Amino acid sequence: MIGITPQQAFAVASNIVDGENPSFTCDDFRALMPAFTTDIIKDEQLQHFVDMAHAVVKEARWLSLWKEGMRLYIAHFVTLFIEAPPEGATRQQLITAGRLQGNKTNKSVGQVSVGYDNGSQATQDLEGWAAWKLTTYGVQFATYARMIGKGGMFVR
Repeated sequence: MIGITPQQAFAVASNIVDGENPSFTCDDFRALMPAFTTDIIKDEQLQHFVDMAHAVVKEARWLSLWKEGMRLYIAHFVTLFIEAPPEGATRQQLITAGRLQGNKTNKSVGQVSVGYDNGSQATQDLEGWAAWKLTTYGVQFATYARMIGKGGMFVR
């Protein structure tokens, strides 16, 4: 016996890490991402995304990369939020804003044409990460999260 309880052994084996995060506020986010001004997103709405990040991005898991995880998580959701049409938008504006749009793969000028790749090569390795592939912040977050979330390995 190595001196741990069955609950401790289960916690270690499950690779589940939890704990309380230090303070991270709207001001902290804006200091890391100064382009996200109050003209872009009001503090009341930004606070919602900060709260979401606190529930998901745990310092006990992310360690020295925790602020980076918080930054990317919040920036991803703010970017999706600000892509929505403004209040009073038409039905067509709502439909267009809600449509999934991949990377632009081709364009034409005569007779106007544009093409999007919704199964982009750049994000194929993020299979199962859904909406995280819709912003560069999300792709960065998912890349970190995949590395950080991996458990220990045993090589024979």
